[in-house]
Amino acid sequence: MNHKDSPKLAQTVEQYLLQLIEQGYPDTYINARRKALQDFRLFVERQPKKWDEIFTFETLKEFMQQDDGKKGRSAVRGLARFLYQQKQISQPIPLKSRQKLPGIFEDYLHYCATARYDTEQTVQHTRRVLEAFQRYLKRHTINLSAITIEQVDAFERQYNAAYARHSQKFNRSCFKIFLKYLYHERRELTRDIAALLKVPRIFHRTKPPCFLRTDEIQQLFDSMSLSTPADLRTNAMIHIAYTMGLRPQEICRLTLDDIEFSKAEMRIKDRKAGSPITLPIPPKTLKAIVAYVVEGRPENKYRELFLRCQRPNDPISQPNVSYAIKACMRKAGLPEEATPYWLRHTYAQHLLEAGVSVFEIKEMLGHDDIDATRRYLHIHIKLMRRVVLGEIV
Repeated sequence: MNHKDSPKLAQTVEQYLLQLIEQGYPDTYINARRKALQDFRLFVERQPKKWDEIFTFETLKEFMQQDDGKKGRSAVRGLARFLYQQKQISQPIPLKSRQKLPGIFEDYLHYCATARYDTEQTVQHTRRVLEAFQRYLKRHTINLSAITIEQVDAFERQYNAAYARHSQKFNRSCFKIFLKYLYHERRELTRDIAALLKVPRIFHRTKPPCFLRTDEIQQLFDSMSLSTPADLRTNAMIHIAYTMGLRPQEICRLTLDDIEFSKAEMRIKDRKAGSPITLPIPPKTLKAIVAYVVEGRPENKYRELFLRCQRPNDPISQPNVSYAIKACMRKAGLPEEATPYWLRHTYAQHLLEAGVSVFEIKEMLGHDDIDATRRYLHIHIKLMRRVVLGEIV
């Protein structure tokens, strides 16, 4: 281990333990983690490893082969998750060994996680695409900086051959963004190959978004209880999803600083399309948020709006948001296939019915492409005629 990294590791261990103390973990738990991480630090100091090589599956496996190494596995993974959240490493320790990609590939994955705010699932999916691309380059002895559009097309066809149509589209999107990164951010390519990437035509009807009827929305809110902190939290999340159209991942990233309570405004910074926007907060939604903050939200150092109800009361994740909303939908007796996104689709439907233009809705929903917004026009013929043809019906 580099002698410069030793003090850095010791400092990060203390910061991690301090966070556990602030979160209310018992002394026995913290002391056990301190002992395990001290053993881990002594272990890696004897290894010729760089900082990025310390928190890998391979290093953890080597450490676990020691006498007491298995006892420290959870502590090391916890420290790695802490460093990932602090953006000091590119990814937490994976559950299984993964191929180490060349520097520019790993740099891009770090960029996805820290600059694009991609979810961990999206980052790992992108990694699989890049692993296949790296094998393709190596097998055909192709220099990345000299790759041609014909070679890119050949890889894309070969890689997507075994995937269903929906997966092909996602794979292509991940790969295309990587090519844009190589040209715009790293100047590794001399031309923007992403703009030339051929997309095969797929003739199929776009499935219209599903949404809730007015009586179903009323049924949902009538079924909700406000007796516990978890109930107040779910109530606030459902109001935000239904009246403001936010995605679950956008809801879990909201902070107290994003809300201007006196002006009833919310700033959405971390959006899928990357374009921040300030939205008005409807009165009932503001009331639901205030009720949660005053009566249900734990008091601690976190600035995220929605926190777990159990210790350590840290910020909730996207799956937490989706699960809480979906559980409330099941309790209300809504269709089994209903998801939190149905609330977002219902919000868009209401905007269309109120006469808001498709282009305005695109900005409010944070869509990358206007075609994604136009899907809402297919919900029923009368609405499509009124919006597209300007007919009075």
